[in-house]
Amino acid sequence: MSTSIATTDNQTQKIDNVSILTNGELFNRLRTLSEVMANSGNFVPAHFRGKPESCMAVVMQAARWGMDPFAVAQKTFIVGDSGVLGYEAQLVNAVVNSMAPTKDRIHFEWFGTWENIVGRFVEKTSTKGNKYIVPSWSLADEKGVGVRAYATLKGESEPRELILMLSQAQVRNSTLWASDPRQQLAYLAVKRWARLYCPDVILGVYTPDELEERNEKIINPAPQENITMRDINNSAQETTTTGQEPTTNVDAVADEFRTRINSAETLEDATAVGNDINSAKPTLGTALFTELKNKATRRYHLVKHRNLVETAINAIPRPGEPESVAGFEAAEKVLTAAKRHIGDELYDKYRINLNDMKPEYITA
Repeated sequence: MSTSIATTDNQTQKIDNVSILTNGELFNRLRTLSEVMANSGNFVPAHFRGKPESCMAVVMQAARWGMDPFAVAQKTFIVGDSGVLGYEAQLVNAVVNSMAPTKDRIHFEWFGTWENIVGRFVEKTSTKGNKYIVPSWSLADEKGVGVRAYATLKGESEPRELILMLSQAQVRNSTLWASDPRQQLAYLAVKRWARLYCPDVILGVYTPDELEERNEKIINPAPQENITMRDINNSAQETTTTGQEPTTNVDAVADEFRTRINSAETLEDATAVGNDINSAKPTLGTALFTELKNKATRRYHLVKHRNLVETAINAIPRPGEPESVAGFEAAEKVLTAAKRHIGDELYDKYRINLNDMKPEYITA
């Protein structure tokens, strides 16, 4: 059975969230399809069989994306024991290329000494007798190796790009990272490109009009454009002079802060946006200040503990080396302590990674 992702150029076949929730006839049709899917036996993965409620979730998502729900279902998986539904990288790649408001597909340029990476893997056997492959290259071989992903948004003339180094791909849950690392890094680059330049595409919330007439929005503003107290005060004075409602400026400031919070990838960035929110408290008001301050604090702790986990994992010695078992156990403790800060989804990704490594370190 083919599991290729079917996409369509007919944007009218895609359904928005409002239609699903407010159109009773449409909702019933999707529910009927969910029941059919749940009783389809081997035509759907095991985690959907006999579970119409679970099927409804993937049917609704497929409707938003304008895709075949049976094909989408084949590209899903359950993350560990968490019950969280995950989507394969191939599906995310298809969604972005199908729905992103771009003039063409996302292009790739690989750079660096990939000849030191591609094709270099070894086969091992787990404690249960299952064979699997692992990379045989070293961290030094990954230096300078990466991919450039770029595409041009509609209404723009210059492509927006994202450069991703192989060393930045910290969580590698699939053995494809050993057998086909170029493809896996490209998939990861597409996902990060979409989250940076059009994050709502992955959520499937674009309407046909938005796809055709997307106004340019600065997603990753330059540092000199950050909102300061002087900017806020000047804006407030100009608003008073022209007689416009000040609410517009406050909303714009709040949106700017939300963008900076979501894009903060370092402790310095997270700290800076938190400090700026504190300075803007008089302008934001209690409700917005509380919302933004809480989000900034959560982001700071997420970045901090994610860095701690990645540092601990990267510090684990190779199997058989001195302190390798202690290093592995220390990484597990760091991950457990970080769980409440990084969230279940990110925790499960790291947990799967450590579980794959565990037979090499813990042989009891």
